[in-house]
Amino acid sequence: MLFKEVVGNSLMKKQLTDAVKNNRISHAQLFSGKSGSAKLALTLAYAQFLNCENRTAVDSCGICSSCIKINNLSHPDLHLVVPVLKTKVVQNPVSDHFIGQWRNFITNNYYGSLNGWIDSFGTENKTGQQGTIYKDEANNIHKKLSLKNYEAKYRIVLIWMPERMNLEASNKLLKLFEEPPRGTVFLLVSENANQLLPTITSRLQTLKITDFTTEDIVTYFGGDTLSLERAKHLRNLTNADLGKISQILDDKEGELDLFSDFSAWMRLTYKMDVQGISNWVDNLSLKGRKQQNIFLSYAIKMIRECLIYNFASSSLLKTNKNELAFLTKFSPFIHEENSVFIAEKLEESIKAINRNANAKILFFELSLQMVKFLRVKRKFALK
Repeated sequence: MLFKEVVGNSLMKKQLTDAVKNNRISHAQLFSGKSGSAKLALTLAYAQFLNCENRTAVDSCGICSSCIKINNLSHPDLHLVVPVLKTKVVQNPVSDHFIGQWRNFITNNYYGSLNGWIDSFGTENKTGQQGTIYKDEANNIHKKLSLKNYEAKYRIVLIWMPERMNLEASNKLLKLFEEPPRGTVFLLVSENANQLLPTITSRLQTLKITDFTTEDIVTYFGGDTLSLERAKHLRNLTNADLGKISQILDDKEGELDLFSDFSAWMRLTYKMDVQGISNWVDNLSLKGRKQQNIFLSYAIKMIRECLIYNFASSSLLKTNKNELAFLTKFSPFIHEENSVFIAEKLEESIKAINRNANAKILFFELSLQMVKFLRVKRKFALK
């Protein structure tokens, strides 16, 4: 991947290329950014730039042997480490067992999520697993780094989602992060860096990747596909997650249903319409888990907007006209006495969906809890 193919983050691109130009390359770097940010794309562009045979001051050439191999994620000096699952066939998994599968997953969407990666294993293999980097993986890295570089100046170990390392793997890699073999660069790509051991983060140079702007999103998808107004709405809806925006655009009907599904759900739960709730749950359970996740994220966003409407300036709201009209009537039912509990239940439901929970049971139970939460009275009236 070329730097010019990554939208936005111009300052970070300059920082990375300047470091190479000035020969100030850190041996262990942490690219930290939210889900759906440019963190992986920038890391891959940087890896390609490091080993490019004919790079310019600002980008790799894209056509030399090294660039082609790294772009295909097949360079012998590019070692990829990703969270994996134990399956019926592989009980002691390392990344090498599934690296072809991960290449296909990532090259289809460089902004894909960990949940999307785990989904690619299929329901029969998940059995509640969330993806882990095990001690055997750390042993495998030590073994690989005991050998000489094959052909590149820099041997690169790219660890995607290092927060999924278990304690044994983390401790086994500490020394390598601090003093890697000559010519070795560790590139860690994380969306929850706070979950890494402090003893690890203290050994890394942290690079914080900024969110995509509305203009970045328009540039990525093209002005003919996405207007500035619609891009702004999608950015607010997904918290600037390019992966989620891609999913929504691939399912335009699903995008249009979000507001109507949420507003209908709130009306049904407030009225305690059990039959209506049951029908609503049946309809939502027919959608895929990706759409169910997007809906729950949207619900969290709407609860947050209610609180902003109640306690802050309306200028801070990130809503369209239909959403704002709904909030003016609905927001009094969301307040300090119930908002935390509602948000927690929605977050728990996202995790349960990712663990392959039964959607019908989950959303029906969640609806009954919403019936209770919406009837919690505020202790103090707003001034």
